[in-house]
Amino acid sequence: MIRYLTVHPCGASVKPDIDRIEAVDDEIAASLREMGPAKRLALVFQAERFARDLMRAGARNRHPEWNEAEVEKEVARLWADGSV
Repeated sequence: MIRYLTVHPCGASVKPDIDRIEAVDDEIAASLREMGPAKRLALVFQAERFARDLMRAGARNRHPEWNEAEVEKEVARLWADGSV
């Protein structure tokens, strides 16, 4: 199931594009099938780290006055889709 944000992390409303169909490229699907479960899981963790790094960079860019704890709090809030 694909979950769409209804509110952008910056606070702006975002309308979900229900006509957009998410599909995996055939070459990527074949590559993922060739990988073992451990490698696929490692890719998931790598993608998570990358996403959190982008969130940190964005928070630091938007709020250069924030200390590290404030940045991490914002990353947690964004990661939890604003439910924190």
